[in-house]
Amino acid sequence: MFIDGLAVAGFRSLGNQCHRIGPLGKMNIFIGQNNSGKSNILSFLACHYKAVVESASGQRPQWDLQEIDRPLGDMSPRFVFELGLKLDGPNYEEVLRLLDDKVTKNDGLMSIVRRILVSEPLTQGTNIAWFQYDGEWRSNLSLSFEFRELVRLKSGVNEGEWREIWSALTGGSDGGLTENWIPETLKLLSPARLGAVEVHMIPAIRKVAGGGNDLIESLVQLQNPVHHEQNQREKFAEINNFLQTVTRINSATLEIPHDRAVINVHMDQKTLPLTSVGTGIHEVIILASESTVRTDQIICIEEPEIHLHPTLQKELLRYLTEHTDNQYFISTHSAHLLDAPCAAIFHVSLENGQSVVTPAVSATQKSRICTDLGYRASDILQSNSVIWVEGPSDRIYLNHWLQAVDSDLVEGLHYSIMFYGGRLLSHLSAEDLDVEEFISLRRLNRHIVILMDSDRTKPQDKINATKRRIREEFNEGLGFAWITKGREIENYVDSIILENAIRNVSPSAVRLAKKGKYDNYLRYSDRRGTIQQVQDKVKLAYGVADQPAKLDVLDLESMMKRLVKFIREANGMVG
Repeated sequence: MFIDGLAVAGFRSLGNQCHRIGPLGKMNIFIGQNNSGKSNILSFLACHYKAVVESASGQRPQWDLQEIDRPLGDMSPRFVFELGLKLDGPNYEEVLRLLDDKVTKNDGLMSIVRRILVSEPLTQGTNIAWFQYDGEWRSNLSLSFEFRELVRLKSGVNEGEWREIWSALTGGSDGGLTENWIPETLKLLSPARLGAVEVHMIPAIRKVAGGGNDLIESLVQLQNPVHHEQNQREKFAEINNFLQTVTRINSATLEIPHDRAVINVHMDQKTLPLTSVGTGIHEVIILASESTVRTDQIICIEEPEIHLHPTLQKELLRYLTEHTDNQYFISTHSAHLLDAPCAAIFHVSLENGQSVVTPAVSATQKSRICTDLGYRASDILQSNSVIWVEGPSDRIYLNHWLQAVDSDLVEGLHYSIMFYGGRLLSHLSAEDLDVEEFISLRRLNRHIVILMDSDRTKPQDKINATKRRIREEFNEGLGFAWITKGREIENYVDSIILENAIRNVSPSAVRLAKKGKYDNYLRYSDRRGTIQQVQDKVKLAYGVADQPAKLDVLDLESMMKRLVKFIREANGMVG
């Protein structure tokens, strides 16, 4: 069973105040500056989590603590550990299943159990019940746990009910409320009863083989399993599929030779040791392989971004999510992992010498992480502002007009223009999942503008629901949505300029078919009076851009001034 939530105080930079980390998912990413304490969270999990859970469940494990594990300058003997139980998760169901039959088969007693678990003193307004244990650092650095008294729980369940459920769970018939009934009942409801999951640490400096965790030997077992474990070959095939994805070579495969000295890679009719394929591929294959050969474990990974291009970082997380069954705790400085799908993101910062861990759920919180890391938007998307347009011809027009208004602005430095494809907004409903994904693109850069054709063919036409929703969402951020005043972007081009450009593209053209702001400006009349349609919109746009820009068309001039102001502010360009 994986961890739903945890908190630690009194360990290294995790000072005397508990910061609850949860709800945890399959993929949990801890991001922050150097020396903020990210690694201390992973170190606790890898070195001490199992012993803590065993102590919390009444066992007496061996501890491997050193003086360095004690918070610097902290003379307090207090050590606090909290374990979370997500109320709608599999751990919750397992805890209930472990209760005595005379409890689980009694609706009245189960009602008391559920009221205890959802009570405000345990959940504090979340969907996680938190179980807190106190211990003390001693001269020999051993820890002794006792369940912390939760006096406020008396207000959620009356004394008679506490005694009734305690008696049913323990078989006891005497005792007191705070001495026995509450703490002993809570111990039996704690996820500590489920035991600790095995934890494996993959450090920042990675190597293929080491100690008892020899990756090569594990891969050999997957490559050539014993007769009754032939299904292990599927895992080896998944690793090879991942290798083919990241190398973009369909024939790429791994092989462990008989001497087990190296991991060989076959590709492009060559055989090379993995270390010779390239540092990025070498690193990402080690991470993927280490995570694949283990099952149902907690895997802690330090700084997976080392030597990895952002694309490889995202491919790795996608592979781990879809093709392995472990729970991951990842420390990183990489803002490229902030938009990892289905990942729980936690911001780790250092305040007054102590680590503070806060969940990063909203786009604003993630933006603060980027600031904390020293990122500007240009470090993430190669520009400090992004303009989304339908396609290449829109980009040509927009650059042409931007240069006419402010020639100091440089594409790729001050702004980037990206394409969404007009069909997305014309043919999908406002609630379509693709639209949801498109709106989520704002997470990549808060300084974002979208330009959309209105597609209106007459004044009384309404903007479709999808574009209205996009406009509302984008107008809530630092940027804005621009819906053309006319039918489409070509209606912003002066009709005379456009006719000249069309004649260059189509020598038989005479004039525009119609010249109203809701007319199709790509249609023209040829010498025979036949109505034709421009086929090469990009070539037409270049023809327009070869002529001086004319901005006094519809609301083009005011919108371009607004766009220039937006770009300059996003880049900190004053005046």
